[in-house]
Amino acid sequence: MYDYMLEEMAETIARELHVDSNDVLRILNRYWQDRIAHVWDVDDMLASARRAGKPITRADAAGLLSDVFEDHDSDLGINWGCLASALEDYHFIFKSCPEDQHDRVHGVFNVWRKGNPIAHQFGAHPRQLDGNLPAALDFAKSMATEMPGKPVCLGLETETGESHYWLVITCVDGEINIEESGEPCTP
Repeated sequence: MYDYMLEEMAETIARELHVDSNDVLRILNRYWQDRIAHVWDVDDMLASARRAGKPITRADAAGLLSDVFEDHDSDLGINWGCLASALEDYHFIFKSCPEDQHDRVHGVFNVWRKGNPIAHQFGAHPRQLDGNLPAALDFAKSMATEMPGKPVCLGLETETGESHYWLVITCVDGEINIEESGEPCTP
């Protein structure tokens, strides 16, 4: 167990129990003196989803992380490959996500018009990774309204700066259509 994790635990326990965090830290250090643990957390699963170019919520990431723990082979342990493998079958379904939950979708999003290399970014890695989808969607809708019939792509940016398309937004007869797309929508 890393020292900073023990310190975080001690502070959390002390705050909840209204006791001195140094006392809690001393007890935790004594407990962990002859044990080891490698800890994976939800942020690791979110980072793996970002590398894979997959939108995900913190709640879904926590569920996948729990599945990884439940299903892992103790002889092999848990590694980045296990997290990536857990994401292979994961698919965030946009239409099943209520609009008031859009701000919980994790990621940095890019919006661009199909065929135009200029993309507009919403969020910044590594500090602003949550709450970006509503602004990106609003911008994509406004772009679609400006040029009816021309597809606007909304994609999730990966750590390498590459953007994987995810949604295609079009305005047809004054109505906004949002579809998950299997077709490339590249700049």
